[in-house]
Amino acid sequence: MRTKISLVATAAALATVVTPLLASPAAAASRTEQSVSTNWYYGRMVLNWGINPYRLDPIQITAQDRATDGYVIGIRLVTNGASGHRVWKMRTVPSGQTTASWTTSLEAGWIDNAYFEVCKIGATSGAIASCESSTVMNNPFDDSSM
Repeated sequence: MRTKISLVATAAALATVVTPLLASPAAAASRTEQSVSTNWYYGRMVLNWGINPYRLDPIQITAQDRATDGYVIGIRLVTNGASGHRVWKMRTVPSGQTTASWTTSLEAGWIDNAYFEVCKIGATSGAIASCESSTVMNNPFDDSSM
């Protein structure tokens, strides 16, 4: 009887140690975030990196227009990786609002790094007047063993 109880206790203890070691990489995730701030605008992105499949999920995006100067504020993600250099869709703060937020995700193969740009866009022309880039956020996972 003691042997049976001892085996059960040993198995339970072993399971608590081994299970996290065997967890699939799909459970792995790491978070990076950056912001860009000027007198005219503010932008922030939070990226949650995942592997198997390679994803940014979720991506939390915030943009704020701080000036009434006739410009619209836009924010867009830029990635570099297996799919090359990609500039993703520009999201703009809607007319009549000063702040907008979005939550999205992205699956585009291996991504080495990402950054975002906050841009001033002419309200009538739609032309980009200027952009400021965030610091590059490197993928926290090492793919050399994949």
